[in-house]
Amino acid sequence: MKAPTPNNPRGRRAKAIAVLTMIATCTAIVPWCATAEDLAWKKLPDMPVGKWEAGTVMLDDKLYFFGGYTQGVRSSKRSDVFDPKDGSWARIQDLPSAISHMNMVLDGRTVWFAGGFKDGYKGHTIAEVWSYDIDKDRYTAAPLLPETRGGGGLALVGRKLHYMGGLKADRDTDSADHWVLNLGEWAKGSARWQNAAPMPEPRNQFSAVSYDGKIYAIGGQFHHDSMQLDQPRVDIYDPANDSWRSGPPLPKGHSHAEGGTFVSVGKIFMVGGHTTPKGGSKQIDPDILALTPGGEWQVVGRLPMPLSSPAAAQSV
Repeated sequence: MKAPTPNNPRGRRAKAIAVLTMIATCTAIVPWCATAEDLAWKKLPDMPVGKWEAGTVMLDDKLYFFGGYTQGVRSSKRSDVFDPKDGSWARIQDLPSAISHMNMVLDGRTVWFAGGFKDGYKGHTIAEVWSYDIDKDRYTAAPLLPETRGGGGLALVGRKLHYMGGLKADRDTDSADHWVLNLGEWAKGSARWQNAAPMPEPRNQFSAVSYDGKIYAIGGQFHHDSMQLDQPRVDIYDPANDSWRSGPPLPKGHSHAEGGTFVSVGKIFMVGGHTTPKGGSKQIDPDILALTPGGEWQVVGRLPMPLSSPAAAQSV
């Protein structure tokens, strides 16, 4: 991402973080039957430190935040957990490195993350892979990615961890590479990343989720430092036959919603992010989109304000 400026929508987003927690918990989140205009929002306690581009997971009805950018576009090691039941924030073990542009996936009670940008704005891409044991509050290093990457997609299907796409070391060239790590073999003490079918359209900062044994790569953008071109494309990977196919496209180009994309009640939801409507310019997005696999994307709600790179999850 580029640094926020007064004339840049990211600058307006950075200011918004201070006044609205980035948890998209809506009183109408279940069963998502309200119109976009009818959703009711409840103000929750602000984050201890405002941030964006953080890695997020939801477990035990608590939302975990790892790293991300803080004020001044500085990468942070700080990690916190939010409990919506009592509105409390608690600090957990800091990340091993100050990173952003990484996605987290949950494997039981272990969080996995890979790659990212290290050391703030214009930070370099990394190949680090880590797991975090939630109960022990401890990080463990895992086999490095074959090359450094930032802003790629991470997803878990069965016992195999998939890393795909993202930016190469120059922070601008999109990679089609798709690598797989067998966590079962890693648990036995020996594993390395293996090649899988490359992405049909390389891009970065797309949302990646697993649903029904398949991986959905949703939206994303071309390039990063030279320009940022939001894409509506959706690709679906089937590990059963190591192949990709096209999925239902988004209604507009979209990126920067990785931490705001999740699966619930048989649907894929995507909250906020960046968007470029057809014929329009890049802007911060307030829309909440939902996809029932086999159907088309629909706008099912709107945030109280546009947010880039938010965290979102369903709270029961």
